[in-house]
Amino acid sequence: MIEIERKFLVTSLPAGMGGGTPILQGYLAYEEHLEVRIRQYGDKHFLTVKEGPGLLRRETEIEITLNQFRALWPSTEGRRLEKVRFLAQHGPYRVAVDRYQGDLEPLLVAKVGFASVEESELFRQPDYLGQEITDVEAYKSISLAIHGIPGPALEYQIGALPFLFRGGRLHLVIVTNTAQTRWIIPKGQPEPDMSRQDVAVMEAMEEAGVIGNCLPGFRVLCQRKGEKTLYVYPLKVTTLLKKWPEMEWRKRAVLPLNKALKMISDPDLAQCLQRLASRLVA
Repeated sequence: MIEIERKFLVTSLPAGMGGGTPILQGYLAYEEHLEVRIRQYGDKHFLTVKEGPGLLRRETEIEITLNQFRALWPSTEGRRLEKVRFLAQHGPYRVAVDRYQGDLEPLLVAKVGFASVEESELFRQPDYLGQEITDVEAYKSISLAIHGIPGPALEYQIGALPFLFRGGRLHLVIVTNTAQTRWIIPKGQPEPDMSRQDVAVMEAMEEAGVIGNCLPGFRVLCQRKGEKTLYVYPLKVTTLLKKWPEMEWRKRAVLPLNKALKMISDPDLAQCLQRLASRLVA
């Protein structure tokens, strides 16, 4: 099955959670984007294989016996964690809050599952969910099991990649920073009452003077040296405004793909945009 899941830090258990279910979990093997684990969930036992990064992962799970679990458990030495899971309902969504035990106490992490990537983007988180950590490597279960609690969660930003086609060629809309010393893309901070796609649309209008719509199910995660994690959403431009809120502080350029990428000052950002653009012309 395909697992589509977002993860958040939680500062305290919300009221009305009810009793929790103890979980004992250990990892038999792991490599980049692949995990093989065993888990004791209440009085049941499972062997699970998870494949893929971040939001969307493939999960294969089978139930095993207590004796099989005990036989495999020694092979997880040094890669274990213990937690208690509490369940709550937020509208149509089930929120699972894990309270970690032992060396990982008092860490609290919430997980919310979705039927599609598009649905996950529209999710409005309840007040008790804090910083999103879906794509933060240090908060993945395997990393917690091996390395323990990381430092404070990385903050993130939301960016838009405005694009349009001219003469059958893909063009990007890029802008400068407010000092007009570097070429970047429109970006800003998350807004608690807005979806990430809506934030991307807003930033594109304010900073680049474009109106358009984000493509459903498309995004790229960009890790930049010394910068916040950046989620970038492609935005199909319908209108180029002649006047916009930040036109006095920023320059705007509409350029063919290759020229635009050469103009981008940050090579990590340019590489991320290249990956995303390749999906737009595929």
